[in-house]
Amino acid sequence: MARVTLARSSERDGWSPLADPPGVRGSSGAEREIFASPDGRFAAGLWEREPDTWSFERPHDEVSFIISGAAEIETPSGQLHRIGPGAVFVTPRGSKGTWRILEPVVKFWATYETDEVSDPTVRVIHEGDPMTWSEIPTAEDDPNPPGEEWLAYRSEDGSFSAGVWRRVPETGPMELPYDELAILIEGDVDVSGSEGDAVTAGRGDVLVTPRGFAGTWRARSAVRKFWVVHKHPA
Repeated sequence: MARVTLARSSERDGWSPLADPPGVRGSSGAEREIFASPDGRFAAGLWEREPDTWSFERPHDEVSFIISGAAEIETPSGQLHRIGPGAVFVTPRGSKGTWRILEPVVKFWATYETDEVSDPTVRVIHEGDPMTWSEIPTAEDDPNPPGEEWLAYRSEDGSFSAGVWRRVPETGPMELPYDELAILIEGDVDVSGSEGDAVTAGRGDVLVTPRGFAGTWRARSAVRKFWVVHKHPA
């Protein structure tokens, strides 16, 4: 059976030096892969880097949540995106640009290898930007107001998506037909599985709930989370 696990963005156990070459300043960095699908097409983890400048071209879809720091991303057209804590950074396959890290950056990232051609536009959704929230249906006997979410990205084949979800304190069953990783933006949560596994998570923690996980979700306060989902091929 699938088991719930937890990664704390504030801890550095299991982190390794970045394998990519240094940028203009040759600054240091590190990352930790938290999860990878069996076929290797989907992965997620945590990443940090000191101030530096370098160019990139994405060979895959990537969506990131900025935990701390400040940076600028300039596209080939000259458009300048500024990112900071709470920003969602979307760089689909084929997107290009230049990173300029102004203050050390820590991010939660997820990548998806796809052969589908998608819009390569770089996008940044900032904390506090006006968003259209969609209501999530709940069970008829659930006395709590329904949760809401907004979608930041969905791959062309529909197998990879990311967004932000929020809901009031609640307790209820949790059973997933897909892989989900979520970093808590706010709130305190207890998740317990049918195999006796259990975690307690707070702000900055990443919950890893693979496909097939069954258990109980207990939110002790209002929760807001940035989530990424990987749906396995039918």
